[in-house]
Amino acid sequence: MLRSLPLLVGILLLVVSVEPKASAADKPNVLLIIADDVGYSDLGCYGGEIDTPHLDRLASEGVRFSEFHVNPMCVVTRTSLMTGHTHTQSDNYRRSLPVARLLKKAGYATSLAGKWHQPGNPMDAGFESFYGFLGGAIDSWTGMENGNLAIQTDRDSPKPVSEGWYSSDAFTDRAIEEIESAQTQGKPFFTLVSFNAPHTPLHAPRENVEKYYERYRAGWERLRRDRYDRMIAMGLIDERYVMSEPDAEVRRWEELPASIQSQESRRMAAYAGMLDRLDWNVGRLLQHLSDQGLDEDTIVIFMADNGGAYSNGNIHTYDQQIPWAPGSNAFVSNGWSYLKNTPFRWYKSCAQEGGVSVPLIMRWPAQLSGQEGAIRKQRLHVTDLYPTLLELAGAEYPTHDGDRKLEPLYGSSLLPLLRNPDLPELAIHDEMFWCFNQTGKALTKGNWKISSISDGPWRLYDIQNDPAEAQDLAVERPDVLTVMSDAWFQFAREHTTMPASWRSPLKEYQEGWGYHRIRMIMPAYVRAVPAMSAMDVPCDTDLSFHFSKPIQFANSTGKTLRLYEAGDTQTVVWQADPEPGHPDEGTSQITFNNLPRLKPNTTYFALSDPGWITVGNQPVGGLNDGAFWYRFRTGPARPGLLDGLPVQRPLPR
Repeated sequence: MLRSLPLLVGILLLVVSVEPKASAADKPNVLLIIADDVGYSDLGCYGGEIDTPHLDRLASEGVRFSEFHVNPMCVVTRTSLMTGHTHTQSDNYRRSLPVARLLKKAGYATSLAGKWHQPGNPMDAGFESFYGFLGGAIDSWTGMENGNLAIQTDRDSPKPVSEGWYSSDAFTDRAIEEIESAQTQGKPFFTLVSFNAPHTPLHAPRENVEKYYERYRAGWERLRRDRYDRMIAMGLIDERYVMSEPDAEVRRWEELPASIQSQESRRMAAYAGMLDRLDWNVGRLLQHLSDQGLDEDTIVIFMADNGGAYSNGNIHTYDQQIPWAPGSNAFVSNGWSYLKNTPFRWYKSCAQEGGVSVPLIMRWPAQLSGQEGAIRKQRLHVTDLYPTLLELAGAEYPTHDGDRKLEPLYGSSLLPLLRNPDLPELAIHDEMFWCFNQTGKALTKGNWKISSISDGPWRLYDIQNDPAEAQDLAVERPDVLTVMSDAWFQFAREHTTMPASWRSPLKEYQEGWGYHRIRMIMPAYVRAVPAMSAMDVPCDTDLSFHFSKPIQFANSTGKTLRLYEAGDTQTVVWQADPEPGHPDEGTSQITFNNLPRLKPNTTYFALSDPGWITVGNQPVGGLNDGAFWYRFRTGPARPGLLDGLPVQRPLPR
């Protein structure tokens, strides 16, 4: 990793001045708490309206960080945390040793309660005990994952959970037991509590959910503005953070009928209730530390693993949106994801700030006295935690593991920052590299950042003056773009197993995070007209879909493509049933020029049945009312044209 020489020298001087390595008796305990899919602004201490009094107290007694970055998805962040490397999740373990293994060697009692979501078993990575699940998400009432038992102890096979079991409560119970066990052994502890919450499906006790029913009736746009104002007032962000307006992916709250608004407010209440319960369990952990006299000697770290998750939410099917019913599948629509990531755009899985900027809180009375309640704005990355933990333990990062040479760690210890809060903003991390599949490529270097979604063209941002990525400068600053692009590809070649898709030229791209979602079910999908998430679409538009392979209509009879208004999700505005013999058969484009005149300033979305067309001899998946729907928004009425006239809707065929 490249760093400017003056900054590096300053850091080295600080490191040299740090006290000698701690003896076993002086090693602090470490309680690391990870929340799953929490947005940047969800916590009360980060501007949110969700009740998080215990995390807020942790922040008031410790330090908050406003520029902490993770990787675009949970599995990659967790792997980076354990290995000290970024890049992709597939090859990080060959680069280094898991940090828990080194902490165990340094005399720590190591334990994990909750989610793993990495290769192998946590006990292979140095954890002496494990209680939780290996996969990505579970039913928080049953402990099941995709209908299978998932909760296990150590290396045992998964077992059914008891009546009344709830994941956040159970993982907290186990963490407290492990802290007590470490005390009995006379060892410092490294206890990782990795909550499933508030990852979907959203499950929480009724009392945690119902208190929020009315809180979200104001809608995501109003609440996002309220969060932004609170964040400005508390000094977490400043006026450089230009809050983006909702794009076409986000339905306008005022467009939704009262019944849908009520359903949507209950969706977010389920999410808030799940985070509320997580906070209550954080309070239990903090109380246990206090009761045992461990506050002073324990560093408590709270973080999230990625930004708020993208989810359209079911448009038609609300029957399973019950957060206290085992087997239910409650989740929020992406209007609430737009709220969760205030002031940023975009979501989990992409390397835009909405996907990689998350809360980080640290409390350590022994070392942070006098800094209580402070907000630090130095740029940090999740890989910085690995060398921090090693330095806390007085442990060395080895150069070899037997005959295997280990690669240098990507991050830098945070202890110099904790001891000297006046370090420059780029002192710890002036460069960050991301590459998660095709959706999350990015590089931050100094004051500049490039990012690409779905292998689309690089976007360029001056993040010193535009930290919320409001203005793409790729066209204005081609010189900077070239330097940044070359730097990304150089890093990828030298430090990753670079697949051919990463070496390919950047592709035609359509605005909207849903673009890559549609490509998951239609790999040959290139673009649509109007473009996915296009704004200001003419009201007299046609509709077309473009593919990289020929289109066929065999077995498509009776399978329709349908257009809806965002505010009326039951009435079909227009539909088509393309059958064999369609004029576009055998081409790579299908065009519909019979749309009715659309309303101005209105969001439209399309759903389709699975197999409504075949592309390259493969039936395409449906545009469904979950994560896959295509949408755009019309512009204002234009005087002198027909755009302001009422829509004449043909009857569905």
